[in-house]
Amino acid sequence: FIFQVDPTYTGRVGASEAALFLKKSGLSDIILGKIWDLADPEGKGYLDKQGFYVALRLVACAQNGHDVNLSSLNLTVPPPKFHDTSSPLLITPPSTETHWAVRVEEKAKFDGIFESLLPVNGLLSGDKVKPVLMNSKLPLDILGRVWDLSDIDKDGHLDKDEFAV
Repeated sequence: FIFQVDPTYTGRVGASEAALFLKKSGLSDIILGKIWDLADPEGKGYLDKQGFYVALRLVACAQNGHDVNLSSLNLTVPPPKFHDTSSPLLITPPSTETHWAVRVEEKAKFDGIFESLLPVNGLLSGDKVKPVLMNSKLPLDILGRVWDLSDIDKDGHLDKDEFAV
């Protein structure tokens, strides 16, 4: 999703771009306003990667009849749905009850592993991550795809959030 609203990989999604994208969720402006306030608690006027993911989780919660609040972030809900017939990039995943986000308890574990690999300036190189990935015993072509999908900004390094993915 973030590639659609941040195609130049600035790491920030402005209020107008985010509003246009989030409106495709079909939720009311009142609900979307609550989501924005929770995703941008400091009132910066833009969403960073973490804020954008919070917004997506809250959209999914609202679409599934849950309250829009921070405690809803821990609920298991299907991915959010966005309606945009003009964009070939947007593929609505099948609505299965899959857990598509990193759970809080998993994130804490992954953050610990990330820190144990001694990141430099908050980033890990492929050389440092490779042994961890190899421990999964997955085929190399699959691990390569995992890396490509996880290195969201395509800088050849993983930050803490990319590592958790």
